[in-house]
Amino acid sequence: MSIRTLTTPLCNLLGISVPILQAGMGGVAYAPLAAAVTNAGGLGALGGIDMTPEEFDGEIRRFRSLSDGPLCVDLGFPSRAPTAPGDVAMPAVAPAPIRQLYAELEKLGVPIEEVAEQAIGTVDNQAKLVIAIEHGVEVLACALGTPEDVTARCHANGMVVMSVVGRASNARRAINNGTDVVVVQGFEGGGHTGDVGLLTLLAEVLEFSTVPVVAAGGISRGCQIAAALIAGAEGAWVGTRFLATAESGAEEGFKEAVVEAPPDATIRSTLFDGLPVRQLRNRFTDVWHGHEDEVQSYPVQRMLTAPIRYTAARHGLKEYMNLAAGQSSGMVDDLPGAAEVLERLVDETVTALRDGPRRIGLGR
Repeated sequence: MSIRTLTTPLCNLLGISVPILQAGMGGVAYAPLAAAVTNAGGLGALGGIDMTPEEFDGEIRRFRSLSDGPLCVDLGFPSRAPTAPGDVAMPAVAPAPIRQLYAELEKLGVPIEEVAEQAIGTVDNQAKLVIAIEHGVEVLACALGTPEDVTARCHANGMVVMSVVGRASNARRAINNGTDVVVVQGFEGGGHTGDVGLLTLLAEVLEFSTVPVVAAGGISRGCQIAAALIAGAEGAWVGTRFLATAESGAEEGFKEAVVEAPPDATIRSTLFDGLPVRQLRNRFTDVWHGHEDEVQSYPVQRMLTAPIRYTAARHGLKEYMNLAAGQSSGMVDDLPGAAEVLERLVDETVTALRDGPRRIGLGR
C-alpha cells in the first residue's frame, strides 16, 4: 500500500489523491497552507470567514498561482448572524473580564485598536460566496450552518458542498438541504465544536447518512484516521496538526503555544464568540473564572472580544490571544512543512491498517 492507494470514493468526488482534508481555520488557513496540502495530494482549504471580501479574492488568486489542484473555501452562514455588524446591539457597559483584559494590555503598553469583525454579517459572507463562484472554486465548506439556498447556488455552479457539524440533528438537516459531504466534528476538535465525542457522533450519523461522512476532531495521528476509516468514515478533516506547520498563517506565538501545550491543555467554552469553542487555556480564558454569567451570546461576545484578540495577535501576546485548538495539541511537538505532515499521516494510517488485523489476531 502507498500514498496512491489510500483512497476512498470521497477522493473521486473531491478530485484528490488521499482522503485527508485540511480544515479551513479562520486566521490560520491562507493560500500557502492550502496549496501545500493540495499539492501533496490532500484537499487544502482557505479559512474565509475572517477575511474581508477583498482579502478573500486575493487569497483565492494566490492559491491559483501556487497550485493547479482543487480548492476548498470555508465560509460561515450562521442562522443568528446579523445583516451587518452595525445591527448588533452592544451592552452599555462591557463585562468585567473585558474591562480587565483592556486594563492589562494597556498596562503592558499595548494600544488597543478597534477592528472590523469580518465573520459577522450575512452581506459580507454572501459576497464572498459570489467571489468563490466567480473563481470556479471546487468545494465549499460550511461550518456554521448550510442554508438550502447556498447549497443550490453552489450546485448550479458545479461546486461540491461540505457541512461541518457537531450534532447528528445538524447532519440530518444539512443532508436535507442538499449537502454533498458531512464532516462530523467531535467534542475533541478545536474551534467551533459540539458536545458529542467523535466515535459516537460518527456512528450516529452513519446510521442515516446518504452522503459520504468525514471524521474530524482531535486527529493528529494516522492511527486515529485508520480507526475512523474502519468505523465507516471516508476521510479525515484535520485542523490543529496543520495549524502547527511552516506554511500555516497562525502567529508564531500561536504555533509555539500548540507545540508547547501539555495534554489536557484545552477548554471548551463560549468565551470566544458566544458559541462553543475549544481553545488553549491562557490569560484570555482564565480572567473569566467567576464571571461566567457575564459571557454574552453570539454575536455580541465575538464583537466584544475582537479588539483584544486582534491586538494580542498583532503584538505576539499569546497569553491574550484566542488560541483555538483541539485536544490533540498535546501530541503536536514540531513545526514541519504541511506536505510532510500529510505524508506522515498517510504512512501512519497505512501502517495502522496493515498491522491491525495481525495485532488483534481474529480467530475463526
